[in-house]
Formats: sequence, C-alpha cells, structure tokens
Amino acid sequence: MSGKSRRIDETVVGNRYGEWFTRGLRGIGMRYVFSRRGLWVINTPYRRLLRAAAVTEQDRVLDLGCGIGNILIALAERIDFIHPATGIDVSADLIRIGRREIARAGLQDRIGLQVASATRLPYEDGTFDVVLTSHVLKHLDDEALLASFREVARVLRPGGRFLLWEFEKSARSALLFWSARVSGLPPPFQLRTSAEFSQALLLTGFHRVVRVDTGVFLLPPVPRVALRATR
Repeated sequence: MSGKSRRIDETVVGNRYGEWFTRGLRGIGMRYVFSRRGLWVINTPYRRLLRAAAVTEQDRVLDLGCGIGNILIALAERIDFIHPATGIDVSADLIRIGRREIARAGLQDRIGLQVASATRLPYEDGTFDVVLTSHVLKHLDDEALLASFREVARVLRPGGRFLLWEFEKSARSALLFWSARVSGLPPPFQLRTSAEFSQALLLTGFHRVVRVDTGVFLLPPVPRVALRATR
C-alpha cells in the first residue's frame, strides 16, 4: 500500500452500526437486509464466494466482522460442522442481535459469536482452518488492515484459507461515496484495489493470493474485489 490513509476508529464504526440496527424503522430495515433472509439483497452471489473457500464440515471457521451472523447462518444451514463456527464483531449490539438470529434459526449449538476487534483476535495461534470477512475491511485504516491481516495469519493453521470480499476502489465506485453522503451510510471507510489488498496480504504472512470471480451484486451496484489467500 502506498500513501497515507486517514485514521478510522473501529469502535466508533461499531457504535454507529449498532445505532442503525437498533433504532426505529431504519433498524428494522437494516436487521432484514443484513440477516440471513436479506443475503439476496446485498450479498447476492455469496454462494459462489463461499465455494471458493472450499469449506468442509471438518473446518474450524471464523467470520471476521460477522455483524448479525448472516454468513455463518447460511454456512451452518448447508454444512454440519463438527466444530461450532465462530464470529466476532466489534459491536456488542450486533453480536446481541446476531445471537438472537442464530437462536431463531435453531443453530445456537453450531455457531458462537463474541465481541472482539479485528486487530486483536482472542484466539490461540493456529486455531482456525478458514477465516472469512465480508464488507468489513473498508472500515480499517492502513495500519489496522495490516494488524488485522497479521492476526488472521496468526490464528490460521499452516495451509489455512482466508477469503475476503469488499467494495473495490475504481472509477465506478463513485456511487458508493455519493450514497454515503446522502444517507450517512456507511461510517468512515477507505476503498482499496485488488493490488493493494494483495500487497497487504503478502506483507503479513500469506502466499498464493488468488482473485475470485465475485459475480454480480444486486445492491449497491458497485464493483467488488474478492481474494483467497493461503497461510
């Protein structure tokens, strides 16, 4: 990565998301769009992306910035994990809502969520086989991104897979900045190119970084980048 990024406070970002998910009509809409039922809206090709990680029932899985657990619920509906899947998010409000969603799906014995920062993962070295993260990394400044990738590399076993997807920095991303100004969503963010993500991954202990075809996202219609990196 080159240049100097502005400072982004993870806790402030988490608190703002928590407010949006818990207040009024916006909260109702956010809880639907970011639930398992709303994956078709904002994560339209998620099945294609998850296939790229080749997740099996033996894998220990971590969702980094899991929100209210929609991706983990979708995985656990299809895969009978031997070890409960795990999700972390910096927002206590999102984790509380996520636990409720998981209980509603009857998956509380197969998915566990906890409050934690993406830059300080509360797990021992080599705990996981697969780490996933979806639309989270834009809320990390350059220093935090590198810290997070180092933590992911640390908690992955040798040969473990890291699958990420995010909005991509491009000329066609202007719509995202425009909608953020109009709606106040999302909180402070920084977009990056595939090359910038790849460079950060290679600097923090990953190799064999491969670009994954994201398919078409319904909303917002902004380019994404998806990468699979091997520890």
